[in-house]
This record gives sequence, C-alpha cells and structure tokens, in this order.
Amino acid sequence: MIRRPLTEITLKLEDLQEYENFRRDEANNTAVASEMQEDTPKSQAGGTKTTEEIHNRIGYAPKKKPSGPSTV
Repeated sequence: MIRRPLTEITLKLEDLQEYENFRRDEANNTAVASEMQEDTPKSQAGGTKTTEEIHNRIGYAPKKKPSGPSTV
C-alpha cells in the first residue's frame, strides 16, 4: 500500500457562513414539512401500520407454511 502525506483541511469564514445558512434553511424546511404533515389526516390512529401494509408497500410476499405434518 502506498503511503501518502496527510491532507490539511482549513476552515474558512466563508465555509462557516455557508454551513450556518444551510442549517437555517434545513431547520425551516423541516418546520414547514412538519406543519404540512399535521394538516394531512392519518390513515390510522397513531400512524402505526400493520405488517400486511408494510409487506404490500415493500413488495414482500411471504410463502405460506404448510399446515400438515412435517416430512423431514
């Protein structure tokens, strides 16, 4: 394996300001999204989903186990 010197990373004031702006925008976006979710009705109380709904959503079709005696 080739060893190479460490890369120096410097933090500039512009980078810090850009990061702070990004954080503010993300916080505003999540606040707006949570307000929109409160306006939409839930399908069931508490927002819980049954196992069957989850399987349908992800396309999982479990194979039925035979109910008879085992031949193994």
